[in-house]
Amino acid sequence: MAYEASEIMLAAAMMYPDDELLEYSKDVGSLRRLMVEAKKRIQSGKDKTIHFGNSTIEKGFTDLMDENNNEALKDLAAGISAAMGVRQYLSAAGEAGGKRLSPSIYMTGNVWPREVQKFQVNAYGFTDYNSADVIITADKKTFYGVSLKKKRDIGAGEPTLINKAFDTLLNGSKFDKVKKTLADARRDYFAGLVIDAVSKGIINKKDIKNFDSLKRTEQGKKELFEAKQRDKTLFDRSYIDTKGFYNNPDGGYIPSPSSMDRKVMSDKRSMRYFVNKSLAETSNPLWKEFIAVMNQYSDLFADTLLNIILKTKLFEELDSDDLKKYSFNFFLVTGVGNVNANKGTVSVGSATVLPLKTTLCGLTRIEEKYHNKKYEIVVNESKKDEADAAKIFLQLKRGDLTLLDLEIRYKGSFNPQPQFQGTLNPDFKKLLEKECGF
Repeated sequence: MAYEASEIMLAAAMMYPDDELLEYSKDVGSLRRLMVEAKKRIQSGKDKTIHFGNSTIEKGFTDLMDENNNEALKDLAAGISAAMGVRQYLSAAGEAGGKRLSPSIYMTGNVWPREVQKFQVNAYGFTDYNSADVIITADKKTFYGVSLKKKRDIGAGEPTLINKAFDTLLNGSKFDKVKKTLADARRDYFAGLVIDAVSKGIINKKDIKNFDSLKRTEQGKKELFEAKQRDKTLFDRSYIDTKGFYNNPDGGYIPSPSSMDRKVMSDKRSMRYFVNKSLAETSNPLWKEFIAVMNQYSDLFADTLLNIILKTKLFEELDSDDLKKYSFNFFLVTGVGNVNANKGTVSVGSATVLPLKTTLCGLTRIEEKYHNKKYEIVVNESKKDEADAAKIFLQLKRGDLTLLDLEIRYKGSFNPQPQFQGTLNPDFKKLLEKECGF
């Protein structure tokens, strides 16, 4: 599993009352002392506050608690912010455990601690559908799952709530037609770019065996896209992922190690530049096809997006007879913290805490107001000019309300599915605040 430092920092901070956390946050030296003390306290296990699935996971997390690592200190500042935010919310709401100093804290991961395994949910294609990073309880009856995000400054952009391959959204037979349509669109689009690259002299026609035959059939276009039968002495990767160009004096299709990626990407003769330039155009055929398909099945996509990003069906998944005696609440929490090592200063901002019940309230209000409107996915016009390289900015809307800001982007390679990212739009946050007390 990948260990995220801010998660163990949140857990560590929950062991201390707010006034001590504020004292430890007054300067970098004090923050380092907190890191050292909290790590020793966790490793000693004397107060049994923090629980791990096994000793390997415990070591993986505690190894991140390095008082000499500036990024770890920043994560501790964000963890303090998150801990204080969670505690403040629970106290204000009169929830159980709001004022408890040291509740039981469970670190999740690929192995959940035994006591909270009952809340682990495998659904909608995800083994971690319940995406709580940390689970907190004061009485072993009411549990709070925290999905933790972080940012360094209060004015910084919101951290993405999802970062998944696009096809992970398309789970279940209901998406079979969608997946085939998009697979065909990707094949034809990228095969078309390879064909164009040959016509422009970026790739030499003679370097692709049976090129004239391949470009005429669907199966041939699939080979142009995937390039499984390519000459690997010429191409170290698929044609569409080729970085260099045919008559490149600096290594041909495979630029020499001395040729930096940035240099290749800015060379207008290179395949990488050619592909990136095409994908940077919001009007290009691939993005048009993605948008058209998502809008053809807009309600299905919207329901899936909101469910995966906000876990809107989590309570339904936890509604079983053997869980009736427990209460489980889910929060999206963003901690805000930073460290300036040169100045020795620490800043801890106010965390945002968004409970699932608040999100569900907001979606109910939207359904009441816009029941005669369909969801739609549109290009984010305010970010249209920022769509450099291989990405496009979109928005999920219903009527005149924007719920989510979305981004689809390719990272490094064009053969796999693109990555999908999403955050809450400020208009949706305003509705939650006005209608649901967020």
